[in-house]
Amino acid sequence: MAAATFLRMLWPVAEANSLSGMPETVEPCHLKELAGESTIHTMNRSGLLALSAAVTLGMVLVAGQIEDLAERTDITASYEVKGDAIVLLEGTPEDWHADAWARWVELVPTSARWRVGRFDAIAGSVEGQVEPLSDSLAVWSLRIAELDDNLRDVALVHELGHLISLGPTEVVPATDPGVEQGCVTYFSIEGCAIPGRVFERFVSSFWNVEDGWETSDGAVTDRHSASPESFVTNYAATNPGEDIAETCVFFIYSLRPTGNTVADQKISLLWEFPELVQLRSWLRRGLAN
Repeated sequence: MAAATFLRMLWPVAEANSLSGMPETVEPCHLKELAGESTIHTMNRSGLLALSAAVTLGMVLVAGQIEDLAERTDITASYEVKGDAIVLLEGTPEDWHADAWARWVELVPTSARWRVGRFDAIAGSVEGQVEPLSDSLAVWSLRIAELDDNLRDVALVHELGHLISLGPTEVVPATDPGVEQGCVTYFSIEGCAIPGRVFERFVSSFWNVEDGWETSDGAVTDRHSASPESFVTNYAATNPGEDIAETCVFFIYSLRPTGNTVADQKISLLWEFPELVQLRSWLRRGLAN
């Protein structure tokens, strides 16, 4: 069943259960679906659309099949970010560009979106991306495709998860080879995870860095199949960066878990950081609109 069709079936019920009115004690189920990988931080899936509609019910019922798509991305328009506004740099503007950016501004507080310096409209099989524009990781580009409103919201939250976990407060930027050589935690392409911060605690708690991992579609599917209760989605099994971004989506959209699966523990870890709990409350007010 296509996710968009599934959403249309659920939406009348979901509308009757506002995000702001949910209790915080129901144990959520986990959405499981498959997508690909990119060298930059990419979200490519349709199944998670159902989550944005069904999460207000406290459970997710998804039966979806996602095609094995090549992750092709074409930037169709680029904008410079000027405060809450965007100014066209190149490409052809379309109405949905302004709508997507306005939704980002509406959902995300200034304190969490300040590092986005460029906004790109994209076409292809990828729904969202972020990419650093500076070696310091202080400035990033946010890229979004034309999406249904609810899938767009999920894509924005996923990409926000990357920005939260890969900014300069989370990793020491890989500005020279010495950063990788001296890293004693987890080294991603962006840099070395700072001890005690969200990303480092997430990786050290739930990933075996020494053994490494394959990221081919088959390896990701096998990793998820071997321990399905360890990941909130199939795509989360790609690597630690995608795992925390997908977990962030469930942290924002779903209720505080009461179970003790590894996936539940991952979500619960994010609850230990007051700044993330505060951000979650802000985002949920916007998502309820």
